[in-house]
Amino acid sequence: MTTGFNAGCRPFIGLDGCFLKTSFGGQLLSAVGRDGNNQMFPLAIAIVEAETKETWTWFIGNLLHAIGCGYRNSITFISDRQKGLVDTFEELLPDADHRYCIRHLYANFKALYKGQALKDELWWAATSYRVHDFEKYMETIKELDTGAYDWLKDIDPCQWSRAYFNPRSNQRQANYHNA
Repeated sequence: MTTGFNAGCRPFIGLDGCFLKTSFGGQLLSAVGRDGNNQMFPLAIAIVEAETKETWTWFIGNLLHAIGCGYRNSITFISDRQKGLVDTFEELLPDADHRYCIRHLYANFKALYKGQALKDELWWAATSYRVHDFEKYMETIKELDTGAYDWLKDIDPCQWSRAYFNPRSNQRQANYHNA
């Protein structure tokens, strides 16, 4: 895993957890990277009792140890907004880029704010390449529903809008570390 990730993957790791629907219960935590062909590169899995700050801290600590901790803050992570995971990043990786999956973000958003127009504007804001465009879509959201606008403004756009992302995660590991 270490050689494969360090040699050919972008410094980008997706984290997720899912319920295990068995008589034993528990949750499956997973970490995946993206290789040079933009394909998923499995990094780690673990079965834990629940998604908590403690289990995520243990999981990410072992993941960082396995891939090498020397550049832990040069990796971009993407996940849902699970509270235990957010707290883990604040403690373990405060300087790392931590992005939110827009599909998870939208699932939470649509539970409170309905309508195709709001959905479209949210997705346009999330996928904008330029800050100016992001702000334009956010203004439209504000005109459509101030509550939706306020809900989104409480989330740092560096965590969910392409316009604010650090472009470093689009480079392969080898290129990034040799630059």
